[in-house]
Amino acid sequence: MRLRRRLYWLPIGVLACENALFAVVLSRFAGWLPSGTLAGLLYALSLKRFASQLRDHPRPRWITRWLDTPLFWHFGASTLGLLLLPLCVVLALAWHLVTGGAFFTRTAELISGAYAFGLLVSAWTIWGERRWVRVRRIRVEIPGLAAVWSGYRIAQMSDLHVGSFDPKERALQWVLQCNALEPDLTVVTGDLVTSGSGFYADVAEALGALRAKDGVFAILGNHDQWQNDVLGGLLEAQGITLLRNEFRLLRRGSAELAIAGVDDKSRGLADLEAALRGRPSGVKTVLLSHYPSFFEAAARAGVELVLAGHTHGGQLGVPFFSQRFNLARLTRQRSRGLVRLGASVMYVNAGLGTTGPPMRLAIPPEIALIELVAG
Repeated sequence: MRLRRRLYWLPIGVLACENALFAVVLSRFAGWLPSGTLAGLLYALSLKRFASQLRDHPRPRWITRWLDTPLFWHFGASTLGLLLLPLCVVLALAWHLVTGGAFFTRTAELISGAYAFGLLVSAWTIWGERRWVRVRRIRVEIPGLAAVWSGYRIAQMSDLHVGSFDPKERALQWVLQCNALEPDLTVVTGDLVTSGSGFYADVAEALGALRAKDGVFAILGNHDQWQNDVLGGLLEAQGITLLRNEFRLLRRGSAELAIAGVDDKSRGLADLEAALRGRPSGVKTVLLSHYPSFFEAAARAGVELVLAGHTHGGQLGVPFFSQRFNLARLTRQRSRGLVRLGASVMYVNAGLGTTGPPMRLAIPPEIALIELVAG
């Protein structure tokens, strides 16, 4: 937890370094005073915008589009420039030793190139990849599953983070894409909003448009813990079943399937024992858990399938190697995909929205369609 908190505040900590570097590069073209002034202004505005995300609230779209988004564009470009600084120094030193050219001038030129490249990468992470939603189709074999449940399809949405950057209109697009899959059941595994309670009504209205044969089940995540009773009431008013340490039974003739959900762990509300208490013996169980870390305990309790989220798949990863190298792995979390433990299986969803910088790199948003198969 301490490491995750440090990583959450990491963008704040590096802002001063990267804007100082930006001022050095810009000074080659505009002089020290205007460069330092602009870098200082960008630092202050970026700091304020990051802080405001701690409690997101509705704001005019033009502010998000023409002020907030360029700030994060600059943040992404300057962060990449800072990461490439050691390489730029090494290349400039090698060039200086070979040709005798000016070391600092070449370093500044290389960093300028890194910043320009960062602008291109950031443009893709903000306007491209985070809007390219994939549908992941997964077949999960469950030993002893009744034949009537074989082929049962569950659509999973997770981590919508509806807020300033992903408003209700975008959430409704995700809902339409999910409905087009015609699932038997739709589940939403937490983090419905970015932060605060300002977008509760919006996300409830968007999720209220979900359609599935056996309805919609949801749990809350750590970003939903502001006025969770209010959010729960809005969701239930839209016909969504909110599971808070409880389960429901679905029936096909005499065969039953349990859908359970645990509450949020960050506030100590999660109670797996309560969520599973009273299950009929031998009934196969699908557990909704925002945190993948519940998997081991769920497996010990005999849960066949866990559907989780929380990690966003890492959100930012190294292209072509994102499954192994991403931000979630830095915090020692399972980032995304299938995990098996004995007879139990977990699917970790990469989510739809973002938190922190509104960027995704090498990890596109997704909707998962899980098909249960008798194993």
